[in-house]
Amino acid sequence: MNREGTLYKVVLLGVLCAICGLLLGGVNALTAPIIAEAAIANEKANLEKIYPGANFTAVDFEDESGMIQGVYSAEGKGMIYKIHGVGYASDGFDFLLAFNDDGTVGGYQVLAENETSGFGKRCFEDEYVSQINALTTSDTAPLLSGATLTSTAVQKGFAAAVALFNAR
Repeated sequence: MNREGTLYKVVLLGVLCAICGLLLGGVNALTAPIIAEAAIANEKANLEKIYPGANFTAVDFEDESGMIQGVYSAEGKGMIYKIHGVGYASDGFDFLLAFNDDGTVGGYQVLAENETSGFGKRCFEDEYVSQINALTTSDTAPLLSGATLTSTAVQKGFAAAVALFNAR
């Protein structure tokens, strides 16, 4: 085969691509369990912020709102809902909302947000957090003037979590 010919170059490129693909597949097979383990540890660390020392179990769920990203049972304590909402920032925000077994709020913890300082960020600051923490499953999350989009998203996420909590 002529090393200067097009066919040789095509075959060589194909063989190199196949070798690279196999190497990438092997690296992925080796690292996938480690990455999954790290994700589980990170998720558990977030859940521990609300119910320290609890035994957590992931719960199967169906959410019509599309806001609930995960549901976890904390044995003997309550349920935790991982919620994604979209406020003013288009990439949205993630938070945990827990309900104790008696229907009171067990915790409200922001995981990630990029809302406007002085407006949407207020939904994740102490004053609003204390309002959420004082609620029960029979209440509605409050709206904040000047942070309507973000607080409406929190309110909808709260309602979605209440619906799942009450349906269990």
